[in-house]
Amino acid sequence: MASFRKRGQNWEYRIVFIDRQTGKQKEKSKGGFRTKKEAQLAATEEESKINHFGFAENGGERVDSFFDDWLEIYKRPNLKPITYTLQERNVRLNILPRWGKYRLKDITRNEYQKWINELRGHYSEGTVRRIHSIFSTAMNDSVHEFRVLRENPVQKIKIPKQVDKSSKVAHFTREQLESFLDCVKAPVKNAKYQHSIQYYAFFTLLARTGLRVGEALALTWDDIDFDAKTLTVNKTLVYPLNSQPYLSTPKSKSSERTIKLDEITIKQMKRHRINQKEVCLMYKNYKPTKDNIIFHQHEGRWLRTNVVRDYFKEICKRAELPVLSPHALRHTHAVHLLEAGANIKYVSERLGHASVKVTADTYLHVTKKIEDDALALYERYVQK
Repeated sequence: MASFRKRGQNWEYRIVFIDRQTGKQKEKSKGGFRTKKEAQLAATEEESKINHFGFAENGGERVDSFFDDWLEIYKRPNLKPITYTLQERNVRLNILPRWGKYRLKDITRNEYQKWINELRGHYSEGTVRRIHSIFSTAMNDSVHEFRVLRENPVQKIKIPKQVDKSSKVAHFTREQLESFLDCVKAPVKNAKYQHSIQYYAFFTLLARTGLRVGEALALTWDDIDFDAKTLTVNKTLVYPLNSQPYLSTPKSKSSERTIKLDEITIKQMKRHRINQKEVCLMYKNYKPTKDNIIFHQHEGRWLRTNVVRDYFKEICKRAELPVLSPHALRHTHAVHLLEAGANIKYVSERLGHASVKVTADTYLHVTKKIEDDALALYERYVQK
């Protein structure tokens, strides 16, 4: 039931109600109406909404304050540390600079859609989708968990599509990969550990297995069965910025896998295992690893992901190739397998993708060629 009073020249309404979720008595008031009639009409509309939703909207909280609570209460306890770190980083670097000073109830769909369109000018479709997913999930929780908004203001947002899907799959051709690995293997004048073949082994393994960088860095010699010629992926190395590295479970359940290794990779890894011991004997400050790690720094700890990335780019420049990231070797392996005629389901399982659809969508430009080639084979068959 609403009550009304006049304050100065204006009228104000006050509604007392029971919040259906908490069972507690609450109130909602609003002033600034020129006449009592205007206040009565507004109160009637608000009562109707309270009866429908079961609570009064209270979106006056600032976005930055809301996200602080949301991350701490709903995200940190339920996410892997690396996933939480990525989400917190996206909130801090992308969402709050634009929306932090807004009140929740001031976010409009049109303004938000314009912002999403602007983001696509700076980021890939996938990155924008991740940012939007974080924002929309938070707004859903503001409705259903925090109960400060009645509706998610960023529903039914359209993410501008990738015009050329093949452009997002950076990879090397066979010739480029050969040039890259030749450049890695070539001796570098004044290199600190010239006898080491570690980086050649590391990049060869990525290019011939499609492992993610974190999966490869986490490997120990126990993960390779040289007799069965298999490699088991059951962990990944996480190297947060300005923090200590740690081992975590793989990206998803399907990422846990055992894959076959080809003969060249087996020989290279055996050669690296011998070379690893030789390097420790040859250089006084190069210490053996205590944890049986396959790829490690001179003091025996895991290789740093940023060091691997920087060295990879240095090799690209030295070999006069497109400057890509180490993840491009994963794409390279997948593309080469598909171009060689490998079954897409096999490729999907080898990469540890959640589904064949992920593989097909990612390598659309290759799978379309496979489809065309298969149809051409069929046409030649039926014409005989």
